[in-house]
Amino acid sequence: MFYILISALILRLINLNQSLWLDEALQFKSIYYFSLKDLLTVYSPKDFNPPLSYIINFSFSKLFGYSEIALRLPSVIFALLTIWLVYKISQLLSFKKPYLASLLLATSGLHIYYSQEARMYSLVTLAVVGSIWALIKYLKTKNSLIWYFIFTLTLLYSHYLAWFILPAQLILIFILKPKQLKNIFLTQLLALIGFLPWLPTFLQQFKTGLSVAGANQHWSSVVGGISFKNLSLIPVKFLIGRLPIDNNLFFIALLSLPFLLIIYLIFLVLKNINKNRLAGFTLFSWLTLPLIMIIFVSLKVPVLSYFRILYLLPALYLILTLAISYLPKSFQKPVIIFLLAINLISSSLYLFNSDFHREDWQQLTQVLKQKNINNSPAIIIPVVDAPLKYYYQASNIVSSDKIDSILDKSEIWLIPYAQPIFDPAQKINQKILQAGFKENYKQHFRGSLTLIQYIK
Repeated sequence: MFYILISALILRLINLNQSLWLDEALQFKSIYYFSLKDLLTVYSPKDFNPPLSYIINFSFSKLFGYSEIALRLPSVIFALLTIWLVYKISQLLSFKKPYLASLLLATSGLHIYYSQEARMYSLVTLAVVGSIWALIKYLKTKNSLIWYFIFTLTLLYSHYLAWFILPAQLILIFILKPKQLKNIFLTQLLALIGFLPWLPTFLQQFKTGLSVAGANQHWSSVVGGISFKNLSLIPVKFLIGRLPIDNNLFFIALLSLPFLLIIYLIFLVLKNINKNRLAGFTLFSWLTLPLIMIIFVSLKVPVLSYFRILYLLPALYLILTLAISYLPKSFQKPVIIFLLAINLISSSLYLFNSDFHREDWQQLTQVLKQKNINNSPAIIIPVVDAPLKYYYQASNIVSSDKIDSILDKSEIWLIPYAQPIFDPAQKINQKILQAGFKENYKQHFRGSLTLIQYIK
């Protein structure tokens, strides 16, 4: 297991300093420009997430700075702890190959990607996995109820979609050990009481989120509305990580083989569920019940996105590990090699091909610094200016809603980022052209970023 953890660490340190993208830059903005008190009372009510990830980043960065690596390092640490706990779960469930699920998670392209992101997804995955580990240990030994409380409280303060694991756990206990339902329910209730101080902020966030989703249908579909695309992305991204498929029919056909294999392995566990009831029912309730509940919620609130349910990925790998043990011995090794090969290929493509990295604000701002020798205004939509301000700490950044104040200049720069969401009619560009400007220079960067120079 030691070598798996070392390998997981090495994989997650590769290109850890790649450019921050919008959401990471927003997280930086919240912890850099706000005191801890204002972070919780001023910034958070306008956000849509619980505060724990922000608090951790706030504290960590006070010690280690605000570089890309320092901002992302907590997620790397949470990922390693998650991999270790998956191994401990495999042992508790009496798996013949307890290291295998951890190995699959350690090499998973999707888990590596979000282990390298300065957001809450690695943290919440750890919290849910820890909650499952403590729950199983309690069912087997009557110990670890305090750990179950700690991890449950942690997931409540990590991500709102993680809450759906709690009713799934109650259903599991009702099926397997109904006599223990009272103790688990009371522990969950105690954790919910611990969440009460945050409840007013959560209700304010929920109200704001509904109003934003209702006002911008395009934004709603992007962030997680019910659609065939959002549903189909869940199995695709769980399998190959953040690699794009771009409607490539050959690539989609190529994926059919591992999909069929995984479906067969899942069916194999269902077929043999009575051989290890604790494992079978625990893992299926973990993988399926939160997803079903989230899909129903998404009919009203757009929250269905594969990265928000990253905490289901360990359940899938644990199911696959259990299924492999039911295969004939002559088939077990080839299946393991095949699944590992998929992970290693997809992870390597992401890690070593910069085309698959995050939005390249580093390069955009470097070009802007080199070419904007006159320190002319740089225009951007204000709600998405955080990554620009992280890399381009200059006084000439102008919000798009104040564009009228700089139309008398002879040169301006435009970063038309997120225009399909916030300016679908391209009114910003129209104003610039109507003021007599002409496009003189344009360059595209990774992540749908564009830099445009206008001159008179």
